[in-house]
Amino acid sequence: MSSPLTITNLVKSYGDKKVLDSISFDAKQGEFVVLVGPSGCGKSTLLRSVAGLETVTSGSVNIDGRDVTHNVPKDRDIAMVFQDYALYPHKTVYENIAFGLRIRKVSEEKIDRLVKEAAEKLDLMPLLDRRPAALSGGQRQRVAIGRAIVRNPKIFLFDEPLSNLDAKLRGSMRVSIAKLHRELNATVLYVTHDQVEAMTLADKIIVLEGGQIQQMGAPLELYYHPSNVFVATFIGSPSMNLLPGKLVDAGGLLSFKSDRGISFPIPNEFRTQLSGRGGGSEVIWGLRPENMRVASETSTGPIFDAKVIVTELHGPSSAVVCDVGGHEITVMLPAPHRPKRGDMLKLEFKSKHLYIFDKKTEDSLIEV
Repeated sequence: MSSPLTITNLVKSYGDKKVLDSISFDAKQGEFVVLVGPSGCGKSTLLRSVAGLETVTSGSVNIDGRDVTHNVPKDRDIAMVFQDYALYPHKTVYENIAFGLRIRKVSEEKIDRLVKEAAEKLDLMPLLDRRPAALSGGQRQRVAIGRAIVRNPKIFLFDEPLSNLDAKLRGSMRVSIAKLHRELNATVLYVTHDQVEAMTLADKIIVLEGGQIQQMGAPLELYYHPSNVFVATFIGSPSMNLLPGKLVDAGGLLSFKSDRGISFPIPNEFRTQLSGRGGGSEVIWGLRPENMRVASETSTGPIFDAKVIVTELHGPSSAVVCDVGGHEITVMLPAPHRPKRGDMLKLEFKSKHLYIFDKKTEDSLIEV
C-alpha cells in the first residue's frame, strides 16, 4: 500500500540558487508531519510545491499512488489552510465553508450536512450566520480549517496557521488541531517556525536548513538524539549550551578542555565512542539547560563556579544565565532556586545527557 504522500528528490531553483535541494520523505496514512526551520530555510516553498502552487525544477510529488508533480492544485486532492485565513469577507461562516463544495456542484443536501458536521467538530455552530469581520482570529482560523475538512482531501496542508494569533489562542488552537487530527485520522503536512507547535503536534518532525533536510524523526528522537549542532540548538528551549574546545588525552584518560580553559573528564560511557579521536581533536561540547543543576554536598562529578548574569522567571522554574569561566551558559533551575544577578552558584551536569560534536562538520560524535 502506497503512502498518501511521497516526495522524491525534490529540487526547486530560482536561477542558480537552490531553495530546495534533493528533498525526499513520505507521510503515512494518519501521520502528522511538521516542517520546521528558520525563515528562508525552504519549508513554505516545499509546502507550496506539494500543493502545486510552485513549479518544481526536478523530482516528484506522489499523492495516494499518483504522480501529481505537474498537476494543477485542484487535481491533487489536497486542502490548504493559509496563515492569513483567506476568507471571503462578504460571505457568512456557513457560505465560506460551503464555497468549495458549491464550486464542485455538490448537492445542497450534502453541502448542508458536511458544513454542519465540520461546524460541530470546530464549535462553530453558533457562528454560522456571522461574517468574518465579526469573528476573533481563532474563530476565523477554525472557519478556514472547516473549509478544508469538508473537502475530505487525501492531504491537509497547513502553512503557519497559528502565527497571527496571540499566545493564549495559539495554545488552545494547538489543542483543537491535535484533537481534530485524531478524530479525522488525517494525513497532515504542517509548516511552522515554532518548535513548541512542532513538539506538541508532530508524529514526525522534518528539520530544514538551507533547503536541505538536516534530520527527521519523532519529536523526542530529535530532542535527545540530534544529528548535528543545528538540530541540537533549534530543537529545545532555552537552546542548548555550546562550548568550543578540544579533546585532551592524558595517559589514556580522555577529557575536554574549552577554548577558555574549563576542563572536565569525558564520562566513561562515551570514551569508547571517541577512542579514535585522540588528543587535540577540535570539538563542541553541548549541554541542555535542564540537564544542569545546583551541586549538592554529596555531588561527585565536576563542579563549576557560576556567576549569575540574569534570571528569567518561568513560573515553577527559572532560566538562569551564568558566566562559567568566561562562557555564557543557561541553566534551568526549579523552585525554590531564584538566584539574583551577581549571586555565585556551584553547578554540575548530568553526564548521560551531554553531547559532543565535531567542530568542523558539526556532526554528532557520540550516540546519546
